Formats: sequence, C-alpha cells, structure tokens
Amino acid sequence: MINQSLSSSDLSACTTVAVDLAKRVFQVAGEDALGQVLYEERIKSREAFYTFLCQLPPEVVVLVETGPGAQAWARQLQGQGNLARILPARLVANHRSGAKNDRNDALAILRAGRDSNIAAVPIKSAAALAMQALHRARQGYIRRRTAISNQMRGLLLEHGVTLAQGDVAISQTIPRVLEDATQPLPDMLRELIDELLGEWHHMGERINVLTGRLETAANDDKTAKRLMTVRGIGPIIATALLAKQAEPERFSNARMFAAYFGMVPEQNSSGERVRLGKMSKRGDGYIRSLMIQGAHSVLRQVRPDSQQPDDLRLLRWLGRLGRKESAVRLANRNLRIVWALLQNEQTYRRQPGNGQVAISH
Repeated sequence: MINQSLSSSDLSACTTVAVDLAKRVFQVAGEDALGQVLYEERIKSREAFYTFLCQLPPEVVVLVETGPGAQAWARQLQGQGNLARILPARLVANHRSGAKNDRNDALAILRAGRDSNIAAVPIKSAAALAMQALHRARQGYIRRRTAISNQMRGLLLEHGVTLAQGDVAISQTIPRVLEDATQPLPDMLRELIDELLGEWHHMGERINVLTGRLETAANDDKTAKRLMTVRGIGPIIATALLAKQAEPERFSNARMFAAYFGMVPEQNSSGERVRLGKMSKRGDGYIRSLMIQGAHSVLRQVRPDSQQPDDLRLLRWLGRLGRKESAVRLANRNLRIVWALLQNEQTYRRQPGNGQVAISH
C-alpha cells in the first residue's frame, strides 16, 4: 500500500527519492532499499520544493530526469551533501507504466534508477553550462540563417531566378538581382527579399561574435588547447567537448567513450552471428555532427601524394570506404584520442614513425 501522507517517518525510511520536475509543480516518490514505494507527494511551489530538499537526510539519493532545471536542482543537492543523479529522459520513458502523467513519471524515474545499465548524465558546473549556452545560441543562429537563405532561394526561384550554392551567391548575387531592373520581380518581393537579406547578414554577424567568444575561451583553456592538437578538432569542437563534461573516467575504454556519442556501428546480432549496421547515432548529436564535420575538413586537405603515415592511413580509407564512411571512421578515432588526452596532461602530436601517438610536453 502506498502512503501518500506527508509523514517524516515515511520519508526517513526512504533510501531513494525520485522527482518529476516542472516549473512550479513537483511530483515526488520515495522508495526503500527493497524497492517498495513508501512516500508520494505533490508539491505545488518552488519554495516548498526547496524546503523539501533541504529537509532530506544526507544519505538519500535523489533522482531526476533530464530537462529544464535538472542541472540547477542537482547542484543544489550536491551542495547540501545529497547524491543526485540525472537520468536520460528517453530511457526513463521506457520504464513508464500506464498513461503519461506526473505520478507515473516519478515512479518511472524510480524504476530507471534501479536499472544499472542506465548511466547518469554528468552534473555540469555553472561555467560548463554557460559554455553550452553559447553553443546552443550559435547553433540556433546557424539554423535560422540557413532557413532564411533557403527561403530566399525558393522565393526567387518561383520567379525564374536561380542561385548557386553557398553563401557567396546569397551575399553577392542577390544584391545584384535586386538592383537589376530587368529582372521580373515585383517591387513588393524586392522589398521583402531585401529585408530577409538584412536579417541573414545580421545572423551571420551574431554567429561570428559567438564563434569569436568560443575561440577565445578555447585559447584560454589548457585542456581545450591540448584537444586542438588533434587533426579535425578546432575551438568549436574543443569547447563543446569541455561543456559536455563527459567524465571520461566513467568509461572503461576509448571505444565505450566513442559509443557514448553514437560513433559506433549499430548491432543486430543473435547467437554466434554478429551483424553490424550503420552508425548508431545515439548520444549527443551536436558533438557527433561537429566531429564528422571536422573529419571531413581533414580529408579535404589530405594530399594524394603524401607519404606521412597518418595521411597514408586516410588515403587507404578513402580508397576502400569512400569519403563519408572515412569521415565517420576518423571522427571515431579522434574521439578515442580525446578520451586518452582527457585522462592525463598529455599533448597529441603526429609522428613520422609507425603512427600517431600522444606524448607529454
């Protein structure tokens, strides 16, 4: 029988407490060491929830799922001596029974907390969250700028005006088209395209400002500078990895670290038959995308006549696998190198011998 009274004795018997977070309403469920739910409560204000957390015994483990506010509450719990765990919301949903509501969500968090195969999300520092905010804002500007450019291309194409690929066509061709009186464009459309072009330029300026901030942060951070010694990792990727705070010591080897970002083949195996498919694409899609973009930039710069051992490896990959699969393989390799560099104070350097090794200063 579940006791829903606000009894301190019930709460004191709990070893684990799960909270379904919201902006103002918090659903709480607690269980003992045997997994029996002893406590449930619905808290209807942030102030009352803060008071509730402050009254928790230090040995109680608090579980929440990823979402807005999870990091802030987790740092609050850490500061007062409680162990806080943030569980991925996608995996918590697999443990939900019944309809989706706050009570079932809290109980699902409790069940997910007992699943040893679910790894908790790292609790980030305020500085890491600020770095993450820069990345998210920059990525948002990039998406909106791309949407505006596609919109301008589509609007002009409806009037028979085609544009080449790339930003140069937007920044140089569109102004000439708007100034050309021979183009069959209504004045209303010319005015609209001019406004969209101004917004497109403004988005580019914002992207450049945020990129400059991230580059400055990378050059001021010793760990980021060590990561940037790896081919294919620049300031944007280095700061994104730092903001992730993936805690490489949680992973038993470099392959598990790469798998955390979905950079390994998907498996569909049974018995003695091992079937490997396409990239699993699990984990942080933003960092995975950055790593593949960085790998593509490296492959574009490889000279066909190079005799460097690492370049020869890349050329073999290109000849056997093609450019896209080679980029994925290089991104996977770079993540494994990152795992090794984050374990110590070493710097990565390319060597003319049997391959690339990480050596200390």
